[in-house]
Amino acid sequence: MWILGSVLFFVLVGSSVSGTSDLIIPAEPGQNVTLRCEDTNIKINEDLAFEWTRTDLKKDEYVFFYRDNSTFLDGQHESFMNRVSLKDPQMKDGDLSVVLKNVNIEDSGTYECRVKQGEGSRHKRSVLESTPISIINLQVPPPGHGHLGLIVLSGLLLAVLVLLPVVLWISMKKKLFRPKFHQAAES
Repeated sequence: MWILGSVLFFVLVGSSVSGTSDLIIPAEPGQNVTLRCEDTNIKINEDLAFEWTRTDLKKDEYVFFYRDNSTFLDGQHESFMNRVSLKDPQMKDGDLSVVLKNVNIEDSGTYECRVKQGEGSRHKRSVLESTPISIINLQVPPPGHGHLGLIVLSGLLLAVLVLLPVVLWISMKKKLFRPKFHQAAES
């Protein structure tokens, strides 16, 4: 039973995103979503460059790009204009997360965060072909279809609430109605 509880805990709470990670984020249309990316080993200075891309965008387009202590809009895909910003502009503790505002079904896809630090980070953004440190699969269903996960989770919770009393009742019943020879042996 504790295994089921652990599984439910991780489903409800989610997982921490640090270093290389793959994470599925379900969202409802109209919500603001944080795309998490953290690297505690980076130094926030002029040698830092990082980008958020979506795997289905053209090579010269991106979701968010940061270099030379500022955000670059040239090359940002038009669907993300005025909708993406740093979660923490100071990027404390290597937090490179961005907030995507007012998500819609077209925002569904796989997002990747890449970082370049040091020599070479000041060149064109094409140098950011490094391994992603964060991969997020954003799932935005059409309006009215996003409650399936909540229904499944409610069903699981209901099953646990129904099964737990039944298991406890059976367990207590076995203890109360043990055969007489077990009781005599205990005396």
